[in-house]
Amino acid sequence: MEENISVRIPSEELLEIKKLAEGARTQSVLLREVLRLGIKQKKLEIAIEKFQKSEASAAKAARIAGISLAEFLEVLHERGINFHYGVEDLRVDFENIMKYDK
Repeated sequence: MEENISVRIPSEELLEIKKLAEGARTQSVLLREVLRLGIKQKKLEIAIEKFQKSEASAAKAARIAGISLAEFLEVLHERGINFHYGVEDLRVDFENIMKYDK
């Protein structure tokens, strides 16, 4: 279900939107794409923060981010984030993955 919302956009950002929307895209299509990408990025940032604070295992953080465990571990590697991931963590994540695959 889609809903219309009203948002005030600063003139500098509105100018950027207009520039980006030139060509085949409408401003509405562009804004939906930007929102979708922003949500995905925000979920990843929340997941990384929870992982770094040991509030979530790697598997749980990957679910929060909406990506696979392998993708999440790759992001951690790319960003140079310490895995602090031992054998017990692997066992727990494996058990959790098996629960969600059923």
